[in-house]
Amino acid sequence: MTEPRVGAVLALSLMLTACGGLTTLQPTAPSATAFTQVSAPAAPITSAPIPTHAVGPDVPAGLVPTTQVIQASVGPLASYPAPCYVGLYACERYRFTLQHDGAVEVTLSWQGGSRDMLIQLYRAGAGLVHEDLSQNGASSITFRRVGLEPMEYELRVVNWQADVAHAFTLTYTTWQ
Repeated sequence: MTEPRVGAVLALSLMLTACGGLTTLQPTAPSATAFTQVSAPAAPITSAPIPTHAVGPDVPAGLVPTTQVIQASVGPLASYPAPCYVGLYACERYRFTLQHDGAVEVTLSWQGGSRDMLIQLYRAGAGLVHEDLSQNGASSITFRRVGLEPMEYELRVVNWQADVAHAFTLTYTTWQ
């Protein structure tokens, strides 16, 4: 590759990346870089196992777990007196209090599409701690947060579909 072509390719790549263009395209093979010989035959692509995402950091030893399981539904938006997520979406709120430094692990599963729901963890009255969407096309979300300070927290189960109700199961374990 000649130097002007390398510069043009790099400039186009940076422009598309900075502007967020082509973010939904999936690569079909490893990319050729400016230092790779393009005419060389590509190595065969072997299928790798799908990575498993860790729930989060380990909970410190000595903390005592308490688990809550909630089965409910959220939506449609018309059945709520006021939307609670950016003023546009229905959500259900569940509060819990940590009396000591601790951790929380949350699993939300629902009936519906993988992008129909969102879960948020708030410090009550003090701001967002964690927000999560489904990964890998599953209709579930799981995360763990450690190092939480003693205070009141709120989990928000958000329905992205304004006209549809979604049944869900919310399981959360607190450690204190």
